[in-house]
Amino acid sequence: MAGKYDALGYYDVLGVAPDADAALIKRQYYEKAKFWHPDHNESPNALELFQKVSVAYEVLNDVKKRAEYDLLSIVYNEKDFPTLGSLKIYKNQSDKQDAALRVLKQRKVKASVSKCEVKETKDICNIKEAGNMVLSTSISNWLGGWWGKGGFNKTIDAIKFNMQAAKALDMDNLKLLLHNAVAYEQENNPEMAWVYAKQAEVMGRFDAQISLQIAKFIEVLNFVPQKKISIPYWNDKELKRRQLLFPSVLAMFVVFALLLACAKQGLLQINKTVSDGYYEAVMISGRIVPSDMVESHIVKVDSDRYSSEYLVHFSRDCTIYYGPDTRYTPMAEGKQGQTVRITGHTFNKAWLRIILDNGEIGYVHKSNLEKGIGNPVPPNSQVYRG
Repeated sequence: MAGKYDALGYYDVLGVAPDADAALIKRQYYEKAKFWHPDHNESPNALELFQKVSVAYEVLNDVKKRAEYDLLSIVYNEKDFPTLGSLKIYKNQSDKQDAALRVLKQRKVKASVSKCEVKETKDICNIKEAGNMVLSTSISNWLGGWWGKGGFNKTIDAIKFNMQAAKALDMDNLKLLLHNAVAYEQENNPEMAWVYAKQAEVMGRFDAQISLQIAKFIEVLNFVPQKKISIPYWNDKELKRRQLLFPSVLAMFVVFALLLACAKQGLLQINKTVSDGYYEAVMISGRIVPSDMVESHIVKVDSDRYSSEYLVHFSRDCTIYYGPDTRYTPMAEGKQGQTVRITGHTFNKAWLRIILDNGEIGYVHKSNLEKGIGNPVPPNSQVYRG
Protein backbone atom coordinates (compact mmCIF):
# COMPACT_ATOMS: atom_id res chain seq x y z
CA MET A 1 0.00 0.00 0.00
CA ALA A 2 1.29 3.44 -0.82
CA GLY A 3 2.04 5.70 2.15
CA LYS A 4 -0.54 8.26 1.12
CA TYR A 5 -2.09 8.76 4.55
CA ASP A 6 0.49 9.30 7.32
CA ALA A 7 -0.43 12.71 8.74
CA LEU A 8 2.14 12.85 11.57
CA GLY A 9 4.82 10.79 9.80
CA TYR A 10 4.68 7.87 12.24
CA TYR A 11 5.21 5.23 9.56
CA ASP A 12 7.87 7.36 7.91
CA VAL A 13 9.92 7.87 11.09
CA LEU A 14 9.92 4.09 11.67
CA GLY A 15 10.82 3.48 8.04
CA VAL A 16 7.86 1.21 7.29
CA ALA A 17 4.86 1.31 4.94
CA PRO A 18 1.34 1.82 6.35
CA ASP A 19 0.53 -1.82 5.62
CA ALA A 20 3.49 -3.14 7.66
CA ASP A 21 2.68 -5.91 10.11
CA ALA A 22 3.15 -5.62 13.88
CA ALA A 23 6.36 -7.66 13.91
CA LEU A 24 8.08 -5.41 11.37
CA ILE A 25 6.97 -2.28 13.22
CA LYS A 26 8.43 -3.68 16.43
CA ARG A 27 11.77 -4.55 14.81
CA GLN A 28 12.03 -1.14 13.17
CA TYR A 29 11.24 0.57 16.44
CA TYR A 30 14.07 -1.18 18.29
CA GLU A 31 16.52 -0.34 15.50
CA LYS A 32 15.45 3.29 15.23
CA ALA A 33 15.29 3.80 18.99
CA LYS A 34 18.76 2.34 19.41
CA PHE A 35 20.12 4.45 16.57
CA TRP A 36 18.62 7.77 17.74
CA HIS A 37 19.07 7.26 21.47
CA PRO A 38 20.79 10.44 22.71
CA ASP A 39 23.21 8.36 24.83
CA HIS A 40 24.73 7.00 21.62
CA ASN A 41 23.84 9.58 18.95
CA GLU A 42 25.39 13.03 19.19
CA SER A 43 23.26 14.59 16.42
CA PRO A 44 21.50 17.85 17.45
CA ASN A 45 18.10 16.38 16.60
CA ALA A 46 18.73 12.95 18.12
CA LEU A 47 16.53 13.53 21.17
CA GLU A 48 13.71 14.92 19.04
CA LEU A 49 13.78 11.95 16.66
CA PHE A 50 14.11 9.48 19.51
CA GLN A 51 10.97 10.90 21.12
CA LYS A 52 9.11 10.84 17.82
CA VAL A 53 10.10 7.20 17.26
CA SER A 54 8.81 6.37 20.75
CA VAL A 55 5.49 8.18 20.20
CA ALA A 56 5.05 6.56 16.77
CA TYR A 57 5.65 3.09 18.22
CA GLU A 58 3.25 3.75 21.12
CA VAL A 59 0.48 4.50 18.61
CA LEU A 60 1.25 1.93 15.91
CA ASN A 61 1.90 -0.90 18.36
CA ASP A 62 -1.66 -0.53 19.74
CA VAL A 63 -4.27 -2.03 17.40
CA LYS A 64 -7.02 0.46 18.26
CA LYS A 65 -4.77 3.52 18.32
CA ARG A 66 -3.29 2.51 14.98
CA ALA A 67 -6.74 2.10 13.44
CA GLU A 68 -7.76 5.50 14.80
CA TYR A 69 -4.57 7.14 13.52
CA ASP A 70 -4.97 5.59 10.07
CA LEU A 71 -8.58 6.75 9.86
CA LEU A 72 -7.90 10.32 10.96
CA SER A 73 -4.85 10.56 8.66
CA ILE A 74 -7.26 10.30 5.72
CA VAL A 75 -8.85 13.66 6.51
CA TYR A 76 -6.38 15.55 8.73
CA ASN A 77 -2.88 16.84 8.05
CA GLU A 78 0.00 17.53 10.42
CA LYS A 79 -1.17 21.07 11.23
CA ASP A 80 -4.75 20.27 12.22
CA PHE A 81 -4.40 16.69 13.44
CA PRO A 82 -6.41 16.30 16.67
CA THR A 83 -5.03 14.85 19.87
CA LEU A 84 -5.78 11.12 19.99
CA GLY A 85 -7.85 10.22 23.03
CA SER A 86 -9.52 13.62 23.42
CA LEU A 87 -11.69 14.06 20.33
CA LYS A 88 -14.81 16.17 20.71
CA ILE A 89 -18.00 14.65 19.29
CA TYR A 90 -19.68 16.80 16.66
CA LYS A 91 -23.36 17.38 17.51
CA ASN A 92 -26.39 18.82 15.75
CA GLN A 93 -27.66 22.40 15.89
CA SER A 94 -29.50 21.63 19.15
CA ASP A 95 -26.21 20.46 20.69
CA LYS A 96 -27.46 16.86 20.86
CA GLN A 97 -25.79 13.67 19.73
CA ASP A 98 -27.10 12.68 16.33
CA ALA A 99 -26.36 9.71 14.07
CA ALA A 100 -27.17 11.55 10.83
CA LEU A 101 -25.00 14.64 10.59
CA ARG A 102 -23.46 16.31 7.57
CA VAL A 103 -21.61 19.52 6.77
CA LEU A 104 -24.03 21.77 4.91
CA LYS A 105 -22.30 24.34 2.72
CA GLN A 106 -24.21 27.30 1.35
CA ARG A 107 -23.47 30.53 -0.39
CA LYS A 108 -25.50 33.58 0.54
CA VAL A 109 -25.59 36.61 -1.72
CA LYS A 110 -26.24 40.03 -0.24
CA ALA A 111 -26.51 42.75 -2.89
CA SER A 112 -27.26 46.44 -2.98
CA VAL A 113 -27.06 49.10 -5.67
CA SER A 114 -23.38 49.76 -4.97
CA LYS A 115 -21.97 46.34 -4.02
CA CYS A 116 -22.55 42.60 -3.92
CA GLU A 117 -21.14 40.25 -1.27
CA VAL A 118 -21.04 36.45 -1.25
CA LYS A 119 -20.64 34.63 2.05
CA GLU A 120 -20.04 30.87 2.25
CA THR A 121 -21.22 29.10 5.37
CA LYS A 122 -20.54 25.66 6.82
CA ASP A 123 -22.97 24.19 9.32
CA ILE A 124 -23.01 20.76 10.96
CA CYS A 125 -26.64 19.66 11.06
CA ASN A 126 -29.11 16.85 10.46
CA ILE A 127 -31.41 16.68 7.44
CA LYS A 128 -34.33 18.45 9.13
CA GLU A 129 -32.15 21.33 10.27
CA ALA A 130 -30.55 21.45 6.81
CA GLY A 131 -33.97 21.75 5.18
CA ASN A 132 -34.85 24.83 7.21
CA MET A 133 -31.50 26.47 6.53
CA VAL A 134 -31.67 25.71 2.81
CA LEU A 135 -35.13 27.26 2.53
CA SER A 136 -34.03 30.35 4.44
CA THR A 137 -30.95 30.80 2.23
CA SER A 138 -32.99 30.24 -0.93
CA ILE A 139 -35.50 32.95 0.02
CA SER A 140 -32.68 35.34 0.93
CA ASN A 141 -30.85 34.77 -2.37
CA TRP A 142 -33.95 35.03 -4.56
CA LEU A 143 -35.17 38.19 -2.87
CA GLY A 144 -31.94 40.02 -2.25
CA GLY A 145 -29.26 38.62 -4.51
CA TRP A 146 -30.12 40.04 -7.92
CA TRP A 147 -29.33 43.68 -7.33
CA GLY A 148 -26.16 45.65 -7.70
CA LYS A 149 -23.11 45.20 -9.87
CA GLY A 150 -22.55 41.54 -10.69
CA GLY A 151 -25.44 40.47 -8.48
CA PHE A 152 -27.21 38.45 -11.15
CA ASN A 153 -24.21 36.30 -12.09
CA LYS A 154 -23.15 35.80 -8.48
CA THR A 155 -26.65 34.73 -7.50
CA ILE A 156 -26.81 32.21 -10.36
CA ASP A 157 -23.41 30.82 -9.29
CA ALA A 158 -24.58 30.62 -5.67
CA ILE A 159 -27.74 28.72 -6.63
CA LYS A 160 -25.70 26.24 -8.67
CA PHE A 161 -23.22 25.83 -5.81
CA ASN A 162 -25.96 25.25 -3.25
CA MET A 163 -27.67 22.64 -5.44
CA GLN A 164 -24.40 20.75 -5.85
CA ALA A 165 -23.41 21.11 -2.18
CA ALA A 166 -26.73 19.56 -1.10
CA LYS A 167 -25.23 16.15 -1.93
CA ALA A 168 -22.76 16.52 0.97
CA LEU A 169 -20.19 14.27 -0.72
CA ASP A 170 -16.95 16.19 -0.22
CA MET A 171 -13.89 15.85 2.01
CA ASP A 172 -15.41 18.01 4.75
CA ASN A 173 -18.24 15.52 5.10
CA LEU A 174 -15.91 12.53 5.05
CA LYS A 175 -13.88 14.26 7.78
CA LEU A 176 -17.01 14.70 9.90
CA LEU A 177 -18.00 11.04 9.55
CA LEU A 178 -14.52 9.65 10.30
CA HIS A 179 -13.97 12.10 13.17
CA ASN A 180 -17.22 11.09 14.86
CA ALA A 181 -16.54 7.40 14.25
CA VAL A 182 -13.28 7.69 16.21
CA ALA A 183 -14.73 10.06 18.81
CA TYR A 184 -17.61 7.72 19.62
CA GLU A 185 -15.23 4.74 19.79
CA GLN A 186 -13.12 6.62 22.34
CA GLU A 187 -16.31 7.40 24.29
CA ASN A 188 -17.02 3.64 24.48
CA ASN A 189 -20.05 3.93 22.23
CA PRO A 190 -19.31 1.24 19.60
CA GLU A 191 -22.80 1.38 18.08
CA MET A 192 -22.55 5.06 17.13
CA ALA A 193 -18.93 4.56 16.04
CA TRP A 194 -20.08 1.71 13.78
CA VAL A 195 -22.96 3.77 12.33
CA TYR A 196 -20.64 6.64 11.43
CA ALA A 197 -18.00 4.30 10.03
CA LYS A 198 -20.60 2.58 7.83
CA GLN A 199 -21.74 5.96 6.48
CA ALA A 200 -18.12 6.87 5.74
CA GLU A 201 -17.64 3.51 4.06
CA VAL A 202 -20.35 4.39 1.53
CA MET A 203 -18.84 7.83 0.89
CA GLY A 204 -15.28 6.56 0.55
CA ARG A 205 -15.95 3.55 -1.63
CA PHE A 206 -14.43 5.24 -4.69
CA ASP A 207 -10.93 5.23 -3.13
CA ALA A 208 -9.49 1.77 -2.51
CA GLN A 209 -7.11 2.89 0.24
CA ILE A 210 -9.79 4.82 2.11
CA SER A 211 -12.14 1.84 1.86
CA LEU A 212 -9.47 -0.46 3.26
CA GLN A 213 -8.69 1.83 6.21
CA ILE A 214 -12.37 2.15 7.11
CA ALA A 215 -12.85 -1.62 6.83
CA LYS A 216 -9.92 -2.16 9.22
CA PHE A 217 -11.39 0.28 11.71
CA ILE A 218 -14.77 -1.51 11.59
CA GLU A 219 -12.98 -4.81 12.12
CA VAL A 220 -11.14 -3.43 15.14
CA LEU A 221 -14.42 -2.14 16.57
CA ASN A 222 -15.58 -5.74 16.70
CA PHE A 223 -19.17 -4.54 17.02
CA VAL A 224 -21.93 -7.00 16.14
CA PRO A 225 -25.39 -5.35 16.14
CA GLN A 226 -27.88 -7.23 18.30
CA LYS A 227 -30.77 -5.61 16.46
CA LYS A 228 -31.38 -4.12 13.06
CA ILE A 229 -29.73 -0.70 12.85
CA SER A 230 -30.75 1.66 10.06
CA ILE A 231 -27.91 3.57 8.43
CA PRO A 232 -29.04 7.23 8.14
CA TYR A 233 -29.85 8.44 4.65
CA TRP A 234 -29.04 12.00 3.58
CA ASN A 235 -31.94 13.09 1.39
CA ASP A 236 -30.25 15.61 -0.92
CA LYS A 237 -33.23 15.46 -3.30
CA GLU A 238 -35.45 16.96 -0.60
CA LEU A 239 -32.90 19.73 -0.04
CA LYS A 240 -32.85 20.51 -3.76
CA ARG A 241 -36.66 20.63 -3.81
CA ARG A 242 -36.59 23.08 -0.91
CA GLN A 243 -34.16 25.30 -2.78
CA LEU A 244 -36.62 25.43 -5.66
CA LEU A 245 -39.73 25.83 -3.49
CA PHE A 246 -39.64 29.61 -3.16
CA PRO A 247 -38.87 30.35 -6.85
CA SER A 248 -41.65 27.93 -7.83
CA VAL A 249 -44.17 29.75 -5.64
CA LEU A 250 -42.84 33.07 -6.92
CA ALA A 251 -43.23 31.90 -10.54
CA MET A 252 -46.82 30.77 -9.87
CA PHE A 253 -47.60 34.16 -8.35
CA VAL A 254 -46.14 35.97 -11.37
CA VAL A 255 -48.13 33.79 -13.82
CA PHE A 256 -51.32 34.35 -11.83
CA ALA A 257 -50.70 38.11 -11.79
CA LEU A 258 -50.11 38.10 -15.56
CA LEU A 259 -53.33 36.16 -16.15
CA LEU A 260 -55.28 38.65 -14.05
CA ALA A 261 -53.68 41.52 -15.93
CA CYS A 262 -54.58 39.93 -19.27
CA ALA A 263 -58.12 39.34 -18.08
CA LYS A 264 -58.49 42.98 -17.08
CA GLN A 265 -57.22 44.06 -20.49
CA GLY A 266 -59.70 41.76 -22.22
CA LEU A 267 -56.94 39.54 -23.67
CA LEU A 268 -58.18 36.50 -21.77
CA GLN A 269 -61.71 35.70 -20.70
CA ILE A 270 -61.98 33.81 -17.46
CA ASN A 271 -65.45 33.38 -16.06
CA LYS A 272 -65.56 30.99 -13.15
CA THR A 273 -68.78 29.61 -11.77
CA VAL A 274 -68.97 27.28 -8.83
CA SER A 275 -71.96 25.11 -8.17
CA ASP A 276 -72.74 21.82 -6.52
CA GLY A 277 -71.97 18.45 -8.07
CA TYR A 278 -69.23 18.37 -10.73
CA TYR A 279 -69.77 21.77 -12.28
CA GLU A 280 -66.85 24.11 -11.70
CA ALA A 281 -65.84 25.68 -14.96
CA VAL A 282 -63.65 28.17 -16.71
CA MET A 283 -64.34 29.77 -20.08
CA ILE A 284 -61.37 29.70 -22.42
CA SER A 285 -61.65 30.88 -26.02
CA GLY A 286 -65.43 30.66 -25.85
CA ARG A 287 -65.56 27.12 -24.50
CA ILE A 288 -66.80 26.20 -21.04
CA VAL A 289 -64.50 23.45 -19.75
CA PRO A 290 -63.88 21.86 -16.32
CA SER A 291 -61.46 23.46 -13.89
CA ASP A 292 -58.47 21.53 -12.54
CA MET A 293 -60.41 21.02 -9.31
CA VAL A 294 -63.06 19.00 -11.14
CA GLU A 295 -60.46 16.89 -12.94
CA SER A 296 -58.77 16.07 -9.63
CA HIS A 297 -62.06 14.56 -8.36
CA ILE A 298 -62.43 12.17 -11.27
CA VAL A 299 -61.70 8.52 -10.40
CA LYS A 300 -59.18 7.27 -12.94
CA VAL A 301 -59.64 3.87 -14.56
CA ASP A 302 -56.51 1.96 -15.54
CA SER A 303 -57.83 1.12 -18.99
CA ASP A 304 -55.60 -0.52 -21.56
CA ARG A 305 -55.88 0.03 -25.29
CA TYR A 306 -55.14 -3.65 -25.79
CA SER A 307 -57.86 -4.81 -23.37
CA SER A 308 -61.60 -4.94 -24.01
CA GLU A 309 -62.49 -4.74 -20.30
CA TYR A 310 -63.58 -1.09 -20.35
CA LEU A 311 -65.06 -0.95 -23.85
CA VAL A 312 -68.64 0.38 -24.18
CA HIS A 313 -70.81 1.70 -27.01
CA PHE A 314 -73.53 4.31 -27.41
CA SER A 315 -77.06 2.93 -27.07
CA ARG A 316 -78.42 6.01 -28.89
CA ASP A 317 -77.23 9.20 -30.54
CA CYS A 318 -76.12 11.58 -27.77
CA THR A 319 -73.94 14.57 -26.93
CA ILE A 320 -70.42 14.30 -25.57
CA TYR A 321 -69.43 17.17 -23.28
CA TYR A 322 -66.09 18.65 -22.17
CA GLY A 323 -67.06 18.01 -18.54
CA PRO A 324 -69.35 15.82 -16.42
CA ASP A 325 -72.40 18.11 -16.65
CA THR A 326 -74.74 19.31 -19.40
CA ARG A 327 -73.74 22.90 -18.65
CA TYR A 328 -70.31 22.32 -20.16
CA THR A 329 -69.73 23.03 -23.85
CA PRO A 330 -70.65 20.08 -26.17
CA MET A 331 -67.50 18.51 -27.59
CA ALA A 332 -68.89 16.05 -30.17
CA GLU A 333 -71.91 13.96 -31.09
CA GLY A 334 -71.82 10.27 -30.30
CA LYS A 335 -73.47 7.94 -32.80
CA GLN A 336 -75.53 4.90 -31.88
CA GLY A 337 -73.32 1.80 -31.87
CA GLN A 338 -70.04 3.77 -31.77
CA THR A 339 -67.47 2.02 -29.54
CA VAL A 340 -65.51 4.04 -26.98
CA ARG A 341 -63.29 3.25 -23.97
CA ILE A 342 -63.84 4.36 -20.36
CA THR A 343 -60.87 6.17 -18.74
CA GLY A 344 -62.56 7.45 -15.57
CA HIS A 345 -65.79 8.34 -13.81
CA THR A 346 -67.30 10.58 -11.16
CA PHE A 347 -67.57 9.20 -7.65
CA ASN A 348 -71.27 8.38 -8.13
CA LYS A 349 -70.49 6.89 -11.58
CA ALA A 350 -73.27 8.96 -13.15
CA TRP A 351 -70.84 10.48 -15.66
CA LEU A 352 -68.14 8.52 -17.46
CA ARG A 353 -64.98 9.92 -19.01
CA ILE A 354 -64.37 8.30 -22.39
CA ILE A 355 -61.78 8.34 -25.17
CA LEU A 356 -62.76 8.51 -28.83
CA ASP A 357 -61.09 7.03 -31.91
CA ASN A 358 -59.09 10.21 -32.54
CA GLY A 359 -57.83 10.33 -28.94
CA GLU A 360 -60.10 13.13 -27.70
CA ILE A 361 -61.36 12.88 -24.12
CA GLY A 362 -64.95 13.76 -23.23
CA TYR A 363 -67.79 13.00 -20.80
CA VAL A 364 -71.11 11.27 -21.37
CA HIS A 365 -73.93 10.25 -19.03
CA LYS A 366 -74.01 6.54 -18.19
CA SER A 367 -77.61 6.24 -19.44
CA ASN A 368 -76.32 6.59 -23.00
CA LEU A 369 -73.88 3.68 -22.83
CA GLU A 370 -74.02 -0.10 -22.96
CA LYS A 371 -71.20 -2.47 -22.07
CA GLY A 372 -69.12 -4.12 -24.78
CA ILE A 373 -68.16 -3.45 -28.40
CA GLY A 374 -70.81 -2.03 -30.69
CA ASN A 375 -69.78 -1.16 -34.22
CA PRO A 376 -66.35 -2.40 -35.31
CA VAL A 377 -63.45 -0.25 -34.13
CA PRO A 378 -61.61 1.48 -37.03
CA PRO A 379 -57.92 0.76 -37.71
CA ASN A 380 -55.43 2.92 -35.75
CA SER A 381 -58.13 3.85 -33.26
CA GLN A 382 -57.10 5.12 -29.81
CA VAL A 383 -60.00 3.14 -28.36
CA TYR A 384 -59.00 -0.47 -28.90
CA ARG A 385 -56.40 -2.55 -30.63
CA GLY A 386 -57.26 -6.19 -30.16
